[in-house]
Amino acid sequence: MIRLTLMLWLVCTVFAAPATGEPAAEDLGLQRQRIDVVRKEKVAELAAQDTTCLSRFAVTDCQNKVSVRRRELLADLKRQETRVNEVDRRRKGAEQLQRSHTKASERAQLDSEVQINPEGAALEDRQKTLNERVLKHGNQEKKATPAAPVKKMASGLDASSMESNREAYAEKQRAAQQRRLDREKRLLDKSSSSDPLPRAP
Repeated sequence: MIRLTLMLWLVCTVFAAPATGEPAAEDLGLQRQRIDVVRKEKVAELAAQDTTCLSRFAVTDCQNKVSVRRRELLADLKRQETRVNEVDRRRKGAEQLQRSHTKASERAQLDSEVQINPEGAALEDRQKTLNERVLKHGNQEKKATPAAPVKKMASGLDASSMESNREAYAEKQRAAQQRRLDREKRLLDKSSSSDPLPRAP
């Protein structure tokens, strides 16, 4: 118990002491690891105390005291973890703010250069855009050009081929119609020539 109090006092002193700067990410990581180690150790100790309570006469009273200590310990560790996370969020926020300021100053510097020499900057931008378009157009021409040009007629077939195709199609249609008629005739002949089925008794 004294060890726990001493450790908690040490942690509170570290967090309460005025810092000259924000702690590094490695320090915060170490503090998180330390909190996890302490949590595991103390939970194991309290579980052992809870087990020893079973051998006592007043089991419930002993277990209630252990539960109270467990809640206090876990609440304190949770507060420490919350403080570490808060410091980490502030550090990350400051870094993001610094990056934003850096980008803004770079943009302002670029804008001031354009204002000092607007014609030169505009000419450079136009020249750059023109060069990009020329390169893009050249690449598109290379892609669009076929390897070997293929000669085709306007319709793809000459007049005599088209006529012979029409005749072949009409012949196929006549043959299909004839087959349908022959089939229907066979079915009619078969149904009329077959013997009737015997009557049911």
